[in-house]
Amino acid sequence: MLNIELKARCEDLGRLRERLMSLGAESQDPERQVDTYFRVAHGRLKLRESLQSGPELIHYIRADVAGARESHYQLYRTEDAEGLKAILEKALGVKAVVAKRREIYLIGNVRVHLDKVQDLGSFVELEGIVENPAELVYVGDEVQRLRQALGIEEHALVKESYSDLIGTAGVSRGPRDDRPDGSSRRPDEGVQPVQE
Repeated sequence: MLNIELKARCEDLGRLRERLMSLGAESQDPERQVDTYFRVAHGRLKLRESLQSGPELIHYIRADVAGARESHYQLYRTEDAEGLKAILEKALGVKAVVAKRREIYLIGNVRVHLDKVQDLGSFVELEGIVENPAELVYVGDEVQRLRQALGIEEHALVKESYSDLIGTAGVSRGPRDDRPDGSSRRPDEGVQPVQE
């Protein structure tokens, strides 16, 4: 599967929320997500745990460039997140754990994520949905138009994944750090609500 993605730091999620609503965006229920990233030789592999949408394993390949970029990904839904996580952790090792609260908005072919990420701060992601490779240029243009409509400046664009940013910040295991028994937190733990 294929998307066009763009990520930027955002100091004022409330302002973006207002702009999205003024543009007629459709809001979905917010989610609390915990993404466990595993060490792999090619691309990125993460197990996403969410009480709202359920656990899924995601492998994706995306260039580390600021701005809109192609993301090729595969999804595998599982009902045994803990069992799968234990196997992958033993076989591959954990690179990082990223906990966040995500608000989701839909506008045209673009999903907008307003993220409050533990230890990193606030971000906005634009994800253009590409159902046919022939639509790639059109969807890319749609993402760029929405970026401009939302007032997302180029200097705020981020090329790294959250897992890379967590590593740069020196936080290697995210929400596991304060559990004496080393167990994982539930997806609804450890992420502070988005500040209004």
